[in-house]
Amino acid sequence: MKRPLFARMRAICAIVVARRGDEQAGSQPGVTYAMTSSSYQIIVRNQSQTTQYFYIFQKQAAFPSLPSPSVLASSLGCQSVGNYTSSGAQISFGLDSQVYAGALSTGKAVPPSQFVALITLDATRSIVGSTTAARPMTLTTSTGSPDNCTSMSLDPLGLSLPAYQSGVPVGGFAVNVPTYTPLPVPELYCGVAALNSDEAIILSSFVAPAPNAVMTCIPKQIFFVKTGYQPPGSAVSYDETNAARCDFTTGYTTFNVTYNANGTFSAMGGQ
Repeated sequence: MKRPLFARMRAICAIVVARRGDEQAGSQPGVTYAMTSSSYQIIVRNQSQTTQYFYIFQKQAAFPSLPSPSVLASSLGCQSVGNYTSSGAQISFGLDSQVYAGALSTGKAVPPSQFVALITLDATRSIVGSTTAARPMTLTTSTGSPDNCTSMSLDPLGLSLPAYQSGVPVGGFAVNVPTYTPLPVPELYCGVAALNSDEAIILSSFVAPAPNAVMTCIPKQIFFVKTGYQPPGSAVSYDETNAARCDFTTGYTTFNVTYNANGTFSAMGGQ
């Protein structure tokens, strides 16, 4: 799946694959889905007797520079699928292994419940009255000088090319946040972002940052699958209970997730 923008980056996709001749709604008989070495894949099979929606979200990032952050989360993908035994259909979620820093400005004060966290790769394009920006980041290591920090600008919103900054926690990145007015409700959000298949990205785990400060963020490449209809980019309540855990920090590049007939999940990693 080649994209004209950021062509090296793999998109988040939800593809339903079924046996040829099956007539599941939304299925694509005969589809094959090739992943790159820098991508993760989550395959979901539904063994319950009813068609189910499944959505994925990322493990909540840590924000060490904020004393008590209110961390928000978004759905990274959502798709429905019927019983696997009777239909042969399964969902294939593709995820980019690259970590991105993302920022969103609503242009005016908007509570978190009133905006969708979709942001585009084009920092000047507007979605629901917002301006957005994103940059691929290299996480801090115990040695070396990775490009682990980006600087945010306002009016217009933008993120600079990453460069090395000392003092960033290992496994994290940093965003230099300029002065802005965060009250009475936030109008600026930033944190971890992920690519969407529509040449857009989604703020995955994010906060309203402190003004005139360095925001540090430690993302985790761990994702969860739950039942329910949560469109990509919609804000979700962060809840790991009764969810399949797909931990890509273990070295696995693929997880096979089964939603069992009794309403529980099982997940098995592989290469």
